[in-house]
Amino acid sequence: MPLPAPTRSQLAGDSRNSGDETGAAALRRENGILKQKNEQLIRRLSNVSRRALAADRLAHHDGLTGLPNRLVLIKRLQRALAVARRQRSSLSLLFVDLDGFKRVNDRFGHRTGDLLLTVVGARIAACVRFDDIACRYGGDEFVVLLGNDADPLVAARTARSIRESIGRHYAIEGQRLTTITASIGIATYPDDGLRYDVLLGRADDAMYRDKAARKGPGGPPGGPPDQG
Repeated sequence: MPLPAPTRSQLAGDSRNSGDETGAAALRRENGILKQKNEQLIRRLSNVSRRALAADRLAHHDGLTGLPNRLVLIKRLQRALAVARRQRSSLSLLFVDLDGFKRVNDRFGHRTGDLLLTVVGARIAACVRFDDIACRYGGDEFVVLLGNDADPLVAARTARSIRESIGRHYAIEGQRLTTITASIGIATYPDDGLRYDVLLGRADDAMYRDKAARKGPGGPPGGPPDQG
């Protein structure tokens, strides 16, 4: 017996169902494309953000030690001086220079010298308070800014702590460096100067006076590092 022919309403219903399925599939495809494009955009923005952060870090931090660089120091010092003027408070700078660092490079190579600077930077940073800042000024020179009304007594105590920390033994790539010492100069606002460049110069001068005194009779040897 032959099957009855589909009615007009049934044909119309089949057509609507087919259209709905086609529309849903197209919508799913569009959503998939949009999701893929959004993921690509997020990846691009993430890469741009990482590059921007890396560039900012390179501009403001020393590539070897990770400490803030000279540019950051000067900006922070200028701001700290402005606060000190308003509050009529004091601040201190410590200029730190390693004694005989060139002999480390000459004897053990520049890689060992770089690793030594990295350890020294970490030791200096560990000696300062949370609100202070330790910077690599250049070469084997570091500068510490002591804010928060840091007077000469606080600066002298911090300098002793840094000197003792730097003077501890080092073991770098199998080399034992046992006679690393540091010369440290101190300058305090407002007694030693009112401008940032004057304070840096005074701290640098004081560091050289300390180095000369330490080379005199009775001072620490500051000789070449030993290998043991």
